[in-house]
Amino acid sequence: MISPEVRLWVLGMATMSIASWVAATASLLILIDADKVPGHAAALLLVWISAISVPVTFQTILCWRRVRAARRVLMLGQKHKRMFEIMSGEIASLR
Repeated sequence: MISPEVRLWVLGMATMSIASWVAATASLLILIDADKVPGHAAALLLVWISAISVPVTFQTILCWRRVRAARRVLMLGQKHKRMFEIMSGEIASLR
């Protein structure tokens, strides 16, 4: 139904999103544990989160929704195809 390339791409985006959030969280915990959260470190962490984590996560969610919508469309198309074949058979049997 959905090409393996698209599945692999969405899986890669999800992996990158998770890895990015884990890296950001680990960095923040390390800074908090060391009792040192200098301004420039917090600013760099905020830049990282806003530049990498958030966009990748939103892109992953949007792409996953598109994949789900494509699956629903394909299943609906198959259902309509079966119904058309059944009705065609019934019409042919009436002749």
